[in-house]
Amino acid sequence: MKTELVRVDLGERGYDVLVWTGLLDRLDEVLDAGRWARALVVSDLEVDSLYGARVLAGLERLGVEAELFAVEPGEGSKSLEELGRLLDGMAGFRLARSDMVLALGGGVVGDLAGFAASTFKRGLDLVQAPTTLMSQVDSAIGGKTAVNLASGKNLAGTFHQPVKVVCDVVALSTLPARELAGGLAEVAKYSFIDPEIELDEETVAALQALEPDDLVSTVASCARVKARMVAEDELDRGGVRAVLNYGHTLGHALETATGYGGEYTHGEAVSVGMVFAAMVAERLGLSEVGLAARHHRSLARFGLPVAPLEPRPPFEELLEIMLQDKKSAGDLTMVLLEEEGSPSLHRCLDPEILRDCYGRMGEGE
Repeated sequence: MKTELVRVDLGERGYDVLVWTGLLDRLDEVLDAGRWARALVVSDLEVDSLYGARVLAGLERLGVEAELFAVEPGEGSKSLEELGRLLDGMAGFRLARSDMVLALGGGVVGDLAGFAASTFKRGLDLVQAPTTLMSQVDSAIGGKTAVNLASGKNLAGTFHQPVKVVCDVVALSTLPARELAGGLAEVAKYSFIDPEIELDEETVAALQALEPDDLVSTVASCARVKARMVAEDELDRGGVRAVLNYGHTLGHALETATGYGGEYTHGEAVSVGMVFAAMVAERLGLSEVGLAARHHRSLARFGLPVAPLEPRPPFEELLEIMLQDKKSAGDLTMVLLEEEGSPSLHRCLDPEILRDCYGRMGEGE
């Protein structure tokens, strides 16, 4: 079968990311026959209603006995409580270590299912079948799994690489406009941190129109950047992979402070976080003035927020959350740009500078 194939080169644990149209209807053609006897498909209720039956049918054609476990849509399902319910479900289905978990959905499902697969009986094979643009270009690749705690996003998790990632861009046609825009924020992030990803007006229009060829090309291009960084810094030890968190320091703090209640999608929060990071870079003299304005223009054309929504959380609350960020060693740490395509990790940032930038967000819009 013709696909765009991206290899995540991790030696014996390496795997392929497949990008094309119609892959969810042909899982029996892209997964390994005879590898698994049973599989648990983890999805959310909305994605299940769209794609659950066809995925189960594909696994049946592959000779795999499968059941589906569905969670409520949204960030609230990425919790320790829901993880426990899923693990009990895996035990009830009597999954063996030779069986497989298939994550069918966006980043919430991918993180939750991946965490469960990494811990149940000390590790089962995981196949990622992402159905959102955000998860196809980023979260389904690289092996990060997590659930949220009250004190911060993704603070409990593991590294558990999938055995394959299957990106069917046709699934993106059923995304609500807000979810598509959130995924485009992640594509914009790649364009800010890597010169290989270009978002000219023609490409932007094609992506917003869900042109299949452009979706395949863009998803594959972002996946190649992610795959290269994962291969160089699999466990995110402060190397090149850290730059993938551009915009996430404030973004995650905004999600946490608002209780994952839907005020922000992940992409919307990261959009605000990237503008904030550009303002901090300008304030520190790392970048020339104009970086934040360019971010503002690039993100606003997708209909994304470029300043905190009102009523905005107080900075002191966000500061406490940012100090718990995974990149932090007890200090304020952010990925900042010297210019587009030139990111680096900066530690021990002055909270007063961040407070000033946060206070000025939204001025002059």
